[in-house]
Formats: sequence, C-alpha cells, structure tokens
Amino acid sequence: MINNFTKPGKLLKVSGHILLWLILYCFERYYFSPRLLKDNETVVQWASLASVLQTIAIYYGIGYIAYPQFLYRKRYSAFLLFLGVFFFIVYQTNRVQFDLLGGLTGHSSSQSNAYVPKIAAMIKDAGWLGCFTSLRVFFWNYAYSFFLVTIILFVKAVRDVFSYQQRLRTAEQERYGLEIDLLKAQINPHFLFNTLNSVYGRVFETDEQAADLVLRLSELMRYNLYEADVPRIRLEKELGYIQNYLDLERNRLLGEDVLIEYKQQGAPVSHQIAPLLLIAFVENAFKHGVKGATEPAFVQVTVVIQNNSLEFVVENSITSQRYRPERQDNTKRQGGVGLTNVKRRLDVIYPGAYDLAVTANEHTYKVELSVVLTN
Repeated sequence: MINNFTKPGKLLKVSGHILLWLILYCFERYYFSPRLLKDNETVVQWASLASVLQTIAIYYGIGYIAYPQFLYRKRYSAFLLFLGVFFFIVYQTNRVQFDLLGGLTGHSSSQSNAYVPKIAAMIKDAGWLGCFTSLRVFFWNYAYSFFLVTIILFVKAVRDVFSYQQRLRTAEQERYGLEIDLLKAQINPHFLFNTLNSVYGRVFETDEQAADLVLRLSELMRYNLYEADVPRIRLEKELGYIQNYLDLERNRLLGEDVLIEYKQQGAPVSHQIAPLLLIAFVENAFKHGVKGATEPAFVQVTVVIQNNSLEFVVENSITSQRYRPERQDNTKRQGGVGLTNVKRRLDVIYPGAYDLAVTANEHTYKVELSVVLTN
C-alpha cells in the first residue's frame, strides 16, 4: 500500500487533492465565512473548518463510493437512495454545528439579521426531518453544504467519462494489435482444430488416454475459437476451461514432483464473466512456478463464488533461482506483461468492481482477484 501511494502518478494525484482542500480552506476562512457569518473569529474559524471537512466527506463519499458503485454501474435507484441518506446525514451535522456555534456567536438571538442565530432558529423550528419537510430548509441545506461540491463532482464526472473512453480506445487498439499478431504468427486455427478432431478419431481405439488428451486440447481450442469471442460468457464455461487446462498440465507433468490442485466453493449458477480473463493467472503460475523447477513444486487454484462475487486465488511455488528479493515490483518479477494486460482489461471491463492483490515471498507467489459478477 505504501509503495502504491509513493508511485509518482499516485503521489502527484494525492498532492493535488491536498492542495485543493488547502486552497478551499483558505477561501472559506479568509473570504467566504467572514462575509457570510459576520461574526467573531472563533465562530468564523470553526465554521470554516467544519465546512471544509464536510465538503471533503461529501466529495469522497459521492465521487468515490456512489459514482463507481451505483451511478457508473447504472444502479440509479441505489444512487438516488444514497444521495437521500447522505443529504439527511449532512443536515444532521449542520443541526449540531449551528447549535454549537450558537453558543460561540457574538450576536444575541434578538438580532434577527445575525446569520448563526437566524439559521439555528430556522433549523430548530424545522425539526430533525426539516431537510425533507421544509422547502426552505431543503434549499438552504443544499446551498450551504452541497452547492460548491456539486460543481467539483460535475468536473470529476466529466473527467471520469473521458478517462473511461480513453481506456476503451486503448483496450480496443491493444485487442486489434493482438489479433493482427495472432493472424501473422499462428497456423489457421480452424485447420488445427479439425486436425485434432481427426487425430482423436484415429487414436481412440489404440490409446484411450492419449485420445482423452487430444479431446481436452480440442475443447480448449473450441472455447478459444468459437465461444470466447463475446463480451461475457457463462462463468461455468470459463471455470470448465481452466479445469481442462489443469488436466492437460497434470498429464504433461506426469512423473514430475508437481502438485496441481483445483478447489471450488459455490456454484456458478447464472453468473457471467469476461472470457479468458482468469486463465492468464493460471498460465503465469505454470510458466514461472513450475517450468524448469528442480525441486518439488505446486500450483493451487481456489475459486469461491458467493452471492454476486467471485474470489479467484492462484498460488504457486517459486524456485530459488527465480526469486529476486532486490526487485520490489512483484507484478514485473513474475509475468509482468501478462498480469499488466489483465489489469488493463479489468480496469476497462470492471471499473471500480474488482480488487487485485499480488504477493510474493521467497517460496510462494500468490494472486488474489475479487470481482463483482453479472447475471
């Protein structure tokens, strides 16, 4: 986590946010609050601090929770409910704030033009549901706490849309590039697929085990060729593809000291997932954890399906010659290109709806993916 926040891009973004809130505080403290409240320094100071902290909470609550979890995933009812609850909570903080400021103000309650006593009296008369029962209190609560942050959130939404479109264009260009490379480098897949079927028919009578391997390889090719060219595919098929791949690796490594395990909890039911998203983690485990190993090795795949979420964990051994403790970036140390491409796909397909963690020590390498599934 510390490394993540000390990356140049991330550090620059955090610094920009801190600078923005400092500028906003100075504006509130030395310009807006003195002119609005027209009160003593203590009231102005505390009101300014409370206003900025409230703005920060609203911005991150809506911009980093409600936007990605509800608005961007088109869960509009949940988004509106979130806004309603947030609006009510902010109103309650304003009630407490002006009640406390009333004890610090330099104006008496008889001075009707004094801002703090006037607002405190209005809120008190409206009651704890005043933001919904009084139109006047509703607009005051919005203007006082939400007006400025609405502008900032609008800018963020526009920026998010442009950023999302840019990621889509980048992913599309990478996809076309991969397709062109495959067309240049590979034998016609239809020819190879049909040839495998012919081989299966010939060896079935003489070597059933070899025929089973050919059949599994044929099924892998069928999945890649005919079924994976869609935005979403049944999770059951994706997991079946991975199990076929593991079976082929078991047979290929037969006689070697390699333990290959697959564990699954929960049923795929009607869930869907982006095709060929998970296999990269499994291939990476064999490429960097088993290939060339001169000591006992293992690859363990664990799948947990619960409600609408998928927990996909791949853990593999690391041979001593492959471990380089002086290199801190685990993703780059172990199959960096493949995992980087998968992360780009996740950013485009599941923005804000996944969590990817990569950890390594001297003996093991582990990838943990948590993603929200669709039906």
